[in-house]
Amino acid sequence: KVEISYNSSILERFIPVAYDELLDRYLKAGSFKEEEEYRRFSSLLRSFYHMRFHKELLGLKQLYLPFNPDADTLTLQTYTHSEYETLKFDLVSKIRPLLNSANYEELTEKSLFEAMNRTSPYGVEVSVDFDDFEDILLFFRGTAHRFDERRTLSTLYLKKEKMRIDVYRRLFILLKPKTLDQRAREISQKEGREFEKVKRRLKKESIVFSGAHGNERIYLKLFKDIPHADLEMLFPNTKVKMSLQDKLKIGVTGGGGTIGGTATLITKLGAAIEPFSLIMAVGAFGGVLWRQIKTVFTHRTRYMATLAKNLYFYNLDNNAGVLTYMIDMAEAEECKEALLAYLFVSGSSRPLGREELDSQIESYILETYKIPMDFEVDDGVRKLLELGFIEESGGVIRAIGVKEAIERLRKLLAEQ
Repeated sequence: KVEISYNSSILERFIPVAYDELLDRYLKAGSFKEEEEYRRFSSLLRSFYHMRFHKELLGLKQLYLPFNPDADTLTLQTYTHSEYETLKFDLVSKIRPLLNSANYEELTEKSLFEAMNRTSPYGVEVSVDFDDFEDILLFFRGTAHRFDERRTLSTLYLKKEKMRIDVYRRLFILLKPKTLDQRAREISQKEGREFEKVKRRLKKESIVFSGAHGNERIYLKLFKDIPHADLEMLFPNTKVKMSLQDKLKIGVTGGGGTIGGTATLITKLGAAIEPFSLIMAVGAFGGVLWRQIKTVFTHRTRYMATLAKNLYFYNLDNNAGVLTYMIDMAEAEECKEALLAYLFVSGSSRPLGREELDSQIESYILETYKIPMDFEVDDGVRKLLELGFIEESGGVIRAIGVKEAIERLRKLLAEQ
């Protein structure tokens, strides 16, 4: 089993503790006379956010329907290019705040560029043509690392070394490919080639454009525990290359074998007086060449198998399923933030300021779970103010009683 640890040097908004676990630990740590009321409050709070996010999910699925590659329902609805653009804008404008609610961070172009220039820990190098896509969004949550043991050149492959691999615990990808005609026209103008020939080549060679004429698709992918250096392998148009290290290995063995075979052939040809000896010499040389070529293909096949295995085990969800998954994560994070803020304000013997509330929650998570984090105190306070669970004046926050908070939640649920 591979052990993965969160990177303690990076403070993230994500609260890597389950909702029920947070409540149980907090209640056990203190002596609450109203423990049952707090549990009822917790249950109603989760129901409130569940209903709110369920409505958001229905709206997202409706927006995504025209772009869903997996749609299996019939429709007579058609859209112009302008209407597609409007729908796409509306979809992305809702996905971004959803990811923010789930405490995801957007992957910057700088980070992506660094990953593109880094060798994969699996010995695979891949290239991606980002010009094939009209839109690309990458968001991650949870920066962590794991340690693998591998044989490396530094030890002459005699013993295994422990290698640290930085991973993203969760990685969201949105890909909007360009249409076949759009991309073929770009290549045709750039390279001065005939449009129809470029179009046929793209349709035949690229999985991104095969059967994609006039099709408006948006792919949503969710992965887990992806090494930073393996970001490129998650794109559908990756081209597999060998790492420099493996090229050197094959070059040394292959080159040496070929040179040796050539020398042997020349020697035998010089001494050959019979046709049979000549045939044997040529056959031996051909065997050497074939062995080296086979080595190259064996390495490539091994790399492709590694890519397939990684994608199989790392994939969490696809397309419409990603929306449901993300809604669940956003709901959980919103609930946890509101719950923690209310527990600490209501459980305090005196009014708290925002900074003190923030410090208390972060210290509690660090002491209890050994995980440093950056609690979004402003977001937590905003939620409680909107729900009417607290009052803030003069820089201090006071909470209403848990029984009154329960009644407020019941009214809010009835109104939804």
